[in-house]
Amino acid sequence: MSIFKKKSDLYLSDRQPLTFLGKVSLGLVYFVLISWSVIVIWPLYQMVVSAFNGRQQQYLIMNDAFEFSLRHFDYLFNNTLYLSWVKNTIFIASSTAILTLIMVSFTGFAYSRYRFKGRKASLMAIMLIQTIPAFAGITAYFTMHSVISSVFPYLTRQMMLILIYAGTGIAGNTFILKGYIDSISTELDDAARIDGCSDIKVYRLIIMPIARPMLAIIALWSFIGPFMDFLMPRVLLTTPSSYTLAAGLFTLINDFRTLNQPAFAAGGLLTAVPIVALFIILQKQLVSGLAKGAVKG
Repeated sequence: MSIFKKKSDLYLSDRQPLTFLGKVSLGLVYFVLISWSVIVIWPLYQMVVSAFNGRQQQYLIMNDAFEFSLRHFDYLFNNTLYLSWVKNTIFIASSTAILTLIMVSFTGFAYSRYRFKGRKASLMAIMLIQTIPAFAGITAYFTMHSVISSVFPYLTRQMMLILIYAGTGIAGNTFILKGYIDSISTELDDAARIDGCSDIKVYRLIIMPIARPMLAIIALWSFIGPFMDFLMPRVLLTTPSSYTLAAGLFTLINDFRTLNQPAFAAGGLLTAVPIVALFIILQKQLVSGLAKGAVKG
């Protein structure tokens, strides 16, 4: 015990004490971190309090006395189309995430492991596509839906929204996944081919298990997008029953006939539940993906 104590004392004595400038810098760092925490936590706190405060009426009153109540949630479920908005959003978000994952897993693997004509040009095109915001093509999306729906009448506006989200997400996520797969040694591919694996087996048994952490992140990003986006659903979806959560909840604060700001706070609080649940589910994949793929290689 005395040996460890002496080593500890020696280590502590070797540390140089902070200078006046170092103390000021450390104080500034703590000040910035605490200020940023307050900026992030304070609106969330107000949202939670307002959602459960029975004294709130149509408008949010920050200094109103608190009385615990679930009346705003009751209004949300019984007097609005909230359940339809949730169903629509989960359907669009899940479909977008699945479609994006399927396409990105193939395109990322192809761009990383194969050399073909037009590869560099298409990668540059992918980078340029990311500089164009999705809402810049709203007029074109309307025209495309009108033309396509005349040929395929079963293509609804929600399906069109899924294709838009997936199409815009595939480009950027392909570039990200390609960079991740580039870091995986090609010796694993060669060893698998020597053992008789085809390219599709290399993709399925070697690359994808190792790339699972990045695929989990891409799935989470793709799933969150429809929850957070307001402009595209508000413009493309024409009936309140087809709205997503962002567009539907906005009707509780922009229309005097349906104005209910506390119910809007309650809906915003519940919106986080599916996202947090998916994050908890994918958290295990983020930890276990690397080891599993390396063992299979």
